[in-house]
Amino acid sequence: MGILQIKNRSENWKTARFFSPLLEDPNLPLCLANRLAGGTFGIGKDEVRLELYWKGVRDYLHQSGGRNDSDDRCFAKHYKRLFPNLRTNVQEHGNFHDLKDRNYNLHNEDSACLLGNNLYNTEIDIVLETPSHLFIGEAKGEMSFGTDGNLFLVHQLIRQYVMASILVAHLGCEKRVVPFVVGNDVESMKKTCQVKFMISQCYMREENVLTWDDIRKLSNP
Repeated sequence: MGILQIKNRSENWKTARFFSPLLEDPNLPLCLANRLAGGTFGIGKDEVRLELYWKGVRDYLHQSGGRNDSDDRCFAKHYKRLFPNLRTNVQEHGNFHDLKDRNYNLHNEDSACLLGNNLYNTEIDIVLETPSHLFIGEAKGEMSFGTDGNLFLVHQLIRQYVMASILVAHLGCEKRVVPFVVGNDVESMKKTCQVKFMISQCYMREENVLTWDDIRKLSNP
């Protein structure tokens, strides 16, 4: 039981508790990366970096002197090249609510700004980096995957994948972006619209839908 005998139901608290052993033992992030890649890397444990609650675009722009309109325009160009059919694919998937005109639709400078806002504010719970891969993970407890029709990138898992992909492209990194999710029950998560979409588009491997017990077993096999 937690503070004042109240159970802490925060997903951030659960993520920190389950992933803290991976921050302390450098062998464990490599084990997780191997599993997420579906094979074994020929790299050492010191070549895997792990961070929690990562806001890549925000921190990159801060490091580069701050965000400006040219950044939004540049990100918009990457979006058009990397995700030219994303709006159509979301619409045709059939399991999402009707989209608003602003959703996934890059047609003017205002929409480029909306995209930039989304990228700037997107946070990813768990990130592992190897020389060849960027693994991005979303942790879920009792809450569902976020959806906000007022945003350019409506759906949480899609938004995270777009952010990481655009940033990798912008930096000129030769890294593959590999999403994963961690939650209470694999089959329940696979039934959610966003996970179904990510798998159907080959953005995410079905095997990368993990449980909290999978993470616990890394440190307590």
